[in-house]
Amino acid sequence: MTNCSHNDPVSVIITVYNEAATIEDEILSIQSKILSKLPGSELIIAEDGSTDGTKEIISQYVRDFGVIHSTGSERKGYAKALKDAMKIVKNPYMFFSDTGAKFEFDDFWKLYAIRDKYSLVIGVRSERTDRLYRRFLTIAYNFVLKKYFHVYLEDADSGFRIYSRELMNRLSAEEWVNKSLIGSELALRTIFGGGNIGYIPVAYKQRPGTSKALPPQRILKTVISVLKNFPKLKKILSSASYVKP
Repeated sequence: MTNCSHNDPVSVIITVYNEAATIEDEILSIQSKILSKLPGSELIIAEDGSTDGTKEIISQYVRDFGVIHSTGSERKGYAKALKDAMKIVKNPYMFFSDTGAKFEFDDFWKLYAIRDKYSLVIGVRSERTDRLYRRFLTIAYNFVLKKYFHVYLEDADSGFRIYSRELMNRLSAEEWVNKSLIGSELALRTIFGGGNIGYIPVAYKQRPGTSKALPPQRILKTVISVLKNFPKLKKILSSASYVKP
């Protein structure tokens, strides 16, 4: 576990795709609520081929706030964009958040307060105001995960979490099986790799407009794809070379 001081700096990563409507407010919120209070912290924006003006908005803050804009000329996909951003983190803790005005960045401090006790701290989405079918899918997906992998998990795919540097370095060096719902795979890799997970309730709101990462028309296809990969993932995680005592 990473040695913990009172005000450890963090590397904040957000993944972004066509978030022109909310990205400026989120950058400013992260700056005022987190970065300004933890000297040495950084914001890495894993922007993934946006076409709605998001890139242009971010470029302003690269200049003014020193934001690190981690992107490429072609669309990488959620998992690849996240992994590439993880590889350039410099601080002892990495805080990751989904974008789209779904989370309150004040809740970061709830996770930060227990960061030294766990390899990974997950913000469990509570007080949810998103659509009922998405809440049902979360419950069903977590139930299947726990039964199939025989582990205890809460809100395994929540996009609001803090990783220790040690865990993050290991995960970013591994070959991930899935391209979607990657948060749950990383949670499973944490457990099977000998790490521990803490859980903290956080508020979660319905985002304005349609989900960019997982719009309704892609949900079924995405879930089926991830479920098909369960046997492959379980084989990897259960191997003697992966499981830590």
